[in-house]
Amino acid sequence: MKRTILTGVVVVAILLVAIWSFVHFGGLQTSLLWTGLVGAAAWAVRSSVEQKREYQRLLAEKKRNQYLEFLDIMNRYFGAPQKLDPQPTGASAQPTHGEVSPEDFRKWILHLTLIGSDDVVRAWNATRLQALTEQGREGGVTVMRGWGRLLLAMRKDCGHPDTQLKVTDILVSFVNDIEQHRSILDPD
Repeated sequence: MKRTILTGVVVVAILLVAIWSFVHFGGLQTSLLWTGLVGAAAWAVRSSVEQKREYQRLLAEKKRNQYLEFLDIMNRYFGAPQKLDPQPTGASAQPTHGEVSPEDFRKWILHLTLIGSDDVVRAWNATRLQALTEQGREGGVTVMRGWGRLLLAMRKDCGHPDTQLKVTDILVSFVNDIEQHRSILDPD
């Protein structure tokens, strides 16, 4: 963004020098022509900048929706009521309330890979791999840290890049005994 502004300032400065030189050395008619050309160039640059801002706004909206969908999936998964009846088996088995179908989850992952920031995609990949490989109590804390880092990366990507929150600050809404794990989750 700073580079774009700097480039714009340099271009405007060069155009102003060109206009001044044509007025001073070429006469009024040439300066009117150059003024028209500069106006057209300024309009084109402004249109390009506005188009880029609109694209960024739409992408930010899609990211927020994607991240909210993730929170909904996690809420359905972790907040699913305990079932007393045995699960149906075979081809007739369908996800019930609280469950997320594998197809929906894969679709969410593909969308995340497409529109998520680099940090969010890396945090997702690390968390997913940790969840597959870690075992035991220490593994559970490692996975919990991964989920916290993922949520923190999503928060930063949604417009809070300078957040001072830590992993435990993010997880406190979900984990009742967070204080027991604070020193492990927030080692700094």
